[in-house]
Amino acid sequence: MKVKVWKHRIISAVLASIVLQMSTAAEERPNILWIVAEDISPMFGCYGDKDAYTPNVDRFAERSFLFQNAFATAPICAPSRSSLAAGMYSTSLGSQHLRTNVEIPGSVQPLMKVFRDNGYWVSNRGKTDYNFNPDGLFDYWDENTTPWRERPEGTPFFSFLNLGATHEGSGNISERARIPLAHLDERVKKDPSSIELPPYYLDTPEMRRIWARYHDLISVWDMEVGKVLSALETDGLLENTIVFLMADHGLGMPRYKRWLYTTGLRVPLIVHIPEAYANFHPGGKDRFVDERMVSYIDLPATALTLAGIEVPDTYHGESLFKKGSADVSQREHVFGTRDRADDMYDLSRCVFDGRYLYIRHYMPHLPWIQEGVIFNPERKESVRELHRIRDAGEDTDLSKLLWEERPREELYDLQEDPQELINIADRDEVRGVKEKLSHVLRNWILETRDSGFLNEAEMQRRAREAGLTPYEMMQDDSLYPIEEILAAAEDASNGMLPSSSFDHQDPAVRFWVLMSAIIAKADDSAARELFVRGSKDQNLIVRATAAEGLGRIGETELAKAVFRELLQETELTLALYVARCLALSLDDASDLEKEIREARERFMAPPGSRRPWNDFEHSAFTAWALEWALIKSGLNEYGDFEGW
Repeated sequence: MKVKVWKHRIISAVLASIVLQMSTAAEERPNILWIVAEDISPMFGCYGDKDAYTPNVDRFAERSFLFQNAFATAPICAPSRSSLAAGMYSTSLGSQHLRTNVEIPGSVQPLMKVFRDNGYWVSNRGKTDYNFNPDGLFDYWDENTTPWRERPEGTPFFSFLNLGATHEGSGNISERARIPLAHLDERVKKDPSSIELPPYYLDTPEMRRIWARYHDLISVWDMEVGKVLSALETDGLLENTIVFLMADHGLGMPRYKRWLYTTGLRVPLIVHIPEAYANFHPGGKDRFVDERMVSYIDLPATALTLAGIEVPDTYHGESLFKKGSADVSQREHVFGTRDRADDMYDLSRCVFDGRYLYIRHYMPHLPWIQEGVIFNPERKESVRELHRIRDAGEDTDLSKLLWEERPREELYDLQEDPQELINIADRDEVRGVKEKLSHVLRNWILETRDSGFLNEAEMQRRAREAGLTPYEMMQDDSLYPIEEILAAAEDASNGMLPSSSFDHQDPAVRFWVLMSAIIAKADDSAARELFVRGSKDQNLIVRATAAEGLGRIGETELAKAVFRELLQETELTLALYVARCLALSLDDASDLEKEIREARERFMAPPGSRRPWNDFEHSAFTAWALEWALIKSGLNEYGDFEGW
């Protein structure tokens, strides 16, 4: 009898131990894995894409939360990733340009640091592209696709796993696509003749081939995801790892990447929360298709909330999930930004309310496809085909818009026009909608103290001279009077900022006065007088802008005299701006060949270096802009430059 009692006690103890272990496991902090694709839109089977072959992602989505309306904060990698890493809009940090390296203050806590400070082991695979220094953010940084195996036993991990098979380089250059596509079964490769092309591309065999290849690259990415998920399962980690599948922005094709439409901003987002963390399942469901509008600015707060870590006050987003609550945050609007990409300056902002997309261009004279290296027809096959179509006179009304100057405002009704083909901004029946969204966007710009209305070099100059980081400088209205500068930019984009405003003491306003004349294509004596006056300004950014204006109105000798002096400047952000102003405004810079080549050489790395340039930031893009000036002048040919 005693033996039986003892056995019962043993059984009870074992059962109690099992229950305790299950309870403890449920209370353990989850591992969190971000699997990030480069340059893809929601082109998976689970998103309804009939051309997709993505079995691993589709199976994953069957037991996960699939967000139908997720949007990046920018349609290009570095500013989008900067927001993901910092939990703040890149425009608030001054990190919105591709690429740059801004200093951030100690009060800004990058997501990886917050995880590390709270006992997580943090790793990264592949690129960072945060536009600020990532040193010290990671415990482990390697090309390993199973980084968690390197962590101390029992330590929860947060891993940023970049899988780059789908980058625009592979999508647009056959040579680069060859290696990843070698791993894809020929039987699943897409037949170009069966592909559905979007309407803003002319239906040509070459465009079909490129589009089919991009689908194949997404299938390769799907294979890579399958291997990572299989490794998690092999290691027994699927039940305590929350997995995010996502992309940094839209597809790496013209009219997607770099474009401020939903084609550039809408991204796949699929989140799996294991049963052990069911208290985060909205409404008790462990999977569903979520129709909410979601911004990537919410993902850092979401990751920290899922890990039970307090979200820093500086973060701009809110968690998509709440513990023990069926209530979830509902966004009324998502916002997007477009600034300098490579050597091509720009300034556009947008807001989307779930139906209407409103875009405001502050430099509407610049087309989406600007002249320059990144859009040269020698490298990217999609761009080459667009050039061929245009040169052959085969452009449609839609494809012509890729090359033309843009309207000041765009408005699209995605309920009636999901492809964003018809700009209705000037229609009387939607005037109220446009005015409302314009007001929402303007308030957001002011609330987040958007740095984009300062030229990049001017932003860095003000911060440097004040002994502050750009973020800190922009919080001080005496250093960055944003309302006044924004108003100047708004008037300038209408071509309506009067020359009399050039007397303003703030060089940012004087910059916008010159930009207003350039946007309006003013070429009369008053414009000449304004540009001549600007060419003597103490502020070098103003002086470079005036030189561009002089070149555009045919006063090339005056412009060259200013550029000859400014080409000696070595501060990186200023040198890039000078180079781009020169490249845009002078069709023949032969008289400056010596100065251009000497300036370009300063930004090139010594022979035998890993890269042709000193850095793949301002140095590379300054060299690109200067090379473009030489090509336009007939002094170099495509392919002469080792730094393409």
